[in-house]
Amino acid sequence: MKTAATHLFPAEAFVLRVSATVALIDVALILVRGPRVDLAAYGTLAALVSALLVLGLFYRRSGRSDTIGAMATSAGLFIFFTAVMSLFNYLLTPNSNPTIDHWLFQIDAAMGYDWPGMLGWAAHHPWFNELMRFSYASTLPQIALLLVVLSLSSRMDDLHGLMITVVVAGTISVMFWGLFPSAGAKAYHTLPDEVMRAVRPIVDPAYGLEILALLKNGSPFLSPNELRGLIAFPSFHIVLAVTATYYARNVKWLFAPYLVINLIVLPAVLVHGGHHLADIPAGLAVFAFAAFCTQLAVRRQSLAPVTA
Repeated sequence: MKTAATHLFPAEAFVLRVSATVALIDVALILVRGPRVDLAAYGTLAALVSALLVLGLFYRRSGRSDTIGAMATSAGLFIFFTAVMSLFNYLLTPNSNPTIDHWLFQIDAAMGYDWPGMLGWAAHHPWFNELMRFSYASTLPQIALLLVVLSLSSRMDDLHGLMITVVVAGTISVMFWGLFPSAGAKAYHTLPDEVMRAVRPIVDPAYGLEILALLKNGSPFLSPNELRGLIAFPSFHIVLAVTATYYARNVKWLFAPYLVINLIVLPAVLVHGGHHLADIPAGLAVFAFAAFCTQLAVRRQSLAPVTA
């Protein structure tokens, strides 16, 4: 009889290996840099990931349900990768590399883009501003829902492609930000009170200043309950939005709403993410490269289960 370890597909084994490697790097950086860590919260996450992986492998090995097995396994791996990569992102601070925002401001100016002006426009379009707020906040839940839908509908090719693309794109984005950090347009502007009250940006100038402070001083306490996105360039919200839409293309009832919502994400990352305009094409480029790498990987391996 095959052991449970033989029931990981190549894409799942890839995500597991990347996540485990990042987790080891996290531990090493914590030991070297010495920040306090919320061990209870990370322990809870580790227990959840372990429970989902055991559940998924149990359903596969017992033959009870391959779809439930795929859903539990992919969910566990997605949570694992997200937790260790977000922690790694914070552990890249303090970061002595100069920010690239001044270059991005020059690109914005060349394209006629001005962040305060964009927020002023959003303040005069309250209904669309709320649609942008919803769309911006929906990117991670969209990926989570898509994992469930693709698993339960047995679209394994799309499920595994989604997993690899997110992992490749996420790793590229975090590593690029570590080498060439940026805080986004919101970190360098103040806005009139009436604009702030009308727009209520999800990521505001105060948080931009927090990112600059993290780049200078790092974080003395790390908890999954406190970590937020740091990456400005490339926009990871754009990466997730395009990824979700692309891998929902074969689910007819889901593709149309995803397409509409994620088209709204394009201006939403400017208003509610405080991004430079250049962050959008950069996010598109990261997705394209990650999807290309995914297609190469899929061509070179079968979908037969392999040993992890």
